[in-house]
Amino acid sequence: MRPTAEPRASLLTPASHRRPLTTLSLALPVALLAAGCAGGDAPSVSTPTADTPTVAAADNAVVTAEPADVEDVADAGSGGAISSFDQAQPAVIQIVAQGSLRDPEVGMRTTAGSGSGFVISPDGLAVTNNHVVTGAATLEVYIGGDTTRSYNARVVGASECNDLALIDISESAPLPYLEWSDEPIATGLEIYAAGFPLGDPEYTLTRGIVAKAKAGGDLTGLSSIDHTIEHDAKTHPGNSGGPLLTVDGQVAGVHYAGGRARETTDHQHFGIAHDLAAPVVEKMREGDFESLGINGAPVFDEALGISGIWVSGVKPGSTAAKSQVLPGDIITTLNGLPMGTDGTMRDYCDVLRTAGDGSPMAIEVLRWDSQEVLRGELNNPIEDQVALTPVISFADQIGDDLADSGDDGEVTYSYEPVVDDFNQITVNVPTAWADHNTLPQTDEDGMSWPFIAAAADLDRFQQRWDEPGLVFTMTDPIEDIEGFLDEFGYEQYCTLEESAPYDDGVFMGSYRIYSACGGGDAMLVSLTANHVDGSGAAALMAQLVTDADVDALDQALRTFNTVG
Repeated sequence: MRPTAEPRASLLTPASHRRPLTTLSLALPVALLAAGCAGGDAPSVSTPTADTPTVAAADNAVVTAEPADVEDVADAGSGGAISSFDQAQPAVIQIVAQGSLRDPEVGMRTTAGSGSGFVISPDGLAVTNNHVVTGAATLEVYIGGDTTRSYNARVVGASECNDLALIDISESAPLPYLEWSDEPIATGLEIYAAGFPLGDPEYTLTRGIVAKAKAGGDLTGLSSIDHTIEHDAKTHPGNSGGPLLTVDGQVAGVHYAGGRARETTDHQHFGIAHDLAAPVVEKMREGDFESLGINGAPVFDEALGISGIWVSGVKPGSTAAKSQVLPGDIITTLNGLPMGTDGTMRDYCDVLRTAGDGSPMAIEVLRWDSQEVLRGELNNPIEDQVALTPVISFADQIGDDLADSGDDGEVTYSYEPVVDDFNQITVNVPTAWADHNTLPQTDEDGMSWPFIAAAADLDRFQQRWDEPGLVFTMTDPIEDIEGFLDEFGYEQYCTLEESAPYDDGVFMGSYRIYSACGGGDAMLVSLTANHVDGSGAAALMAQLVTDADVDALDQALRTFNTVG
């Protein structure tokens, strides 16, 4: 028999977030959506699949206007605004990005890829796509198809959620530039796609119309925006970042993706409308916006139970770089929310937008190469607590010490989130543990704190050692964690197998593993840890009877959190 009552923690202020403890086999057949970069051996993390249509419609054919003379391009203007689509060439640029990107299928590659962009001010600021430049070591820019001279560029600001970047080629100033359109995008609007497709240094201009003024904003897997422009101006990899021009030479949108539709054999081409792009570009004048500083795309594999954002490149000095996120990592959760489950960037960008730029965010990544799960806190104000930390897995440590959960030893639990009655804390528990206590607990001084207990039968869990379940609560910071753990007195009923420090990058404390509880085969794990910023502490206890219960403990550790 176990004691009828246990000491409870005195309690809580909010803390941050808990993350996972899983070990995954390596076999990731990922499917990433189309992007628009080009280059000799460019990695396929964004899988350029914008296949050339076999038949080009007359109204999206290549425009055959006389190209600008190279000398005219090199000496064009003194920083004036372009006023016609057929005069736009001197303000359109080709970007050759050299660097190392990590592809989920072929691994790390140091290579060059190319995209397009356009100048927006005479001092040499230019717009392109985030996926064209982020993660690159060098950016070489050719202006207007002039291959006789190139310029180095630097990234002023970037946003993976909007797939936009602002770069500076000021050494070439003054330059002719393009202005944003201020007219609403309407279906049927005539547009011209300008750029340098397929890495070709020769300037290309194609004509088309807007097929949908407000197509879905999560279609490409390259961003998450309110809507996109769907158009039929023929584009290829390498057009990414180039302008979609109106007849009067103003920018109606930024082309950023094209490819064969998943549901049909039709080719689709997408742009970011000016009313969405222009405000983001203005914000990027001050630096990154709605961004962790990655070049990435969603991955999902139902068979392996993997979903997240595959990181192919990381911007030096960015939030992701400071937390030691690496190319090849899969961001599986942010602030406790699973990423990429719908094959889009939506959840990733929703978390960034909700938290706000520069705000602390809990992060979990799966490091594919080493099969490690790591967690930490982005934008952590404590300088020595910014790096990702590998997490322990109790399933790895003690799973073999318990009875199998079924005839074949397979884990049999499914999970659901439980929230306390204060609506302050949450944790995922097996759906089979349907008997919950979520009432606040109160100490002798009348102070209440949030509390969750879950088991198939809470009364039996409270009284016996052969009923699995868990208790989770949050508490004020605990000065003496070892003394706090001693107060539970589990040594009276169990054998202490291990006492060890706990550090997951967000919480630091101790855990204890007990065996032979009540003279039987049950095990118990008790964990207490303070948040690294001193705001509070977490206390969790789980009683384990089968190997499935150990997986349930790992699931709890990867999901317990404060609500919101």
